[in-house]
Amino acid sequence: MAKNKNVFKMPKFRINDEIKGYNDVRIVGEGIESRVVSLNEAKEIAESMELDAIEINPTAQPPIVKIASYEKMVYEMKKAAKKNKQTAKPLKEIQLSVNITEHDLETKANNARKFIENGNKVKVTLTMKGRELMRRENNKRSILEFIVMLEDVAIPESQLRDDGNKTIVILKKKG
Repeated sequence: MAKNKNVFKMPKFRINDEIKGYNDVRIVGEGIESRVVSLNEAKEIAESMELDAIEINPTAQPPIVKIASYEKMVYEMKKAAKKNKQTAKPLKEIQLSVNITEHDLETKANNARKFIENGNKVKVTLTMKGRELMRRENNKRSILEFIVMLEDVAIPESQLRDDGNKTIVILKKKG
């Protein structure tokens, strides 16, 4: 049985009576003034507020203990991890050649426009072969035309980058 790689792995926190070996700790939390208190006092404060004492940073001097609901903290961490996972949009790639026709360039520009409007970044690659490499500056015409076609929705994220026989630019949404 294969394991699911996308499962959120919760970091292990020591809570309440699992926290041992310290005389003093720094307490933090919502509505709590950050200060150094004894470990027993931190546990008493958490108990009086009907919350948990959660060891956040054991390596700090003194160690940091958060006074909060452990279940709520786990829920919020899972929710944040899921949101971060969803917002990652893939990078789309459009490949151009030096002798591309006007109609083909417009078709590729329309596809790139759809990608950009959906929130994706678009990597535009101009590939040159053989003798085309000798006239590198003249051959960048098609990639520059492509950028101008999309200037109403996209801006270049970086300068044109020469990479061997390729010229690359990444376009991102304006604004």
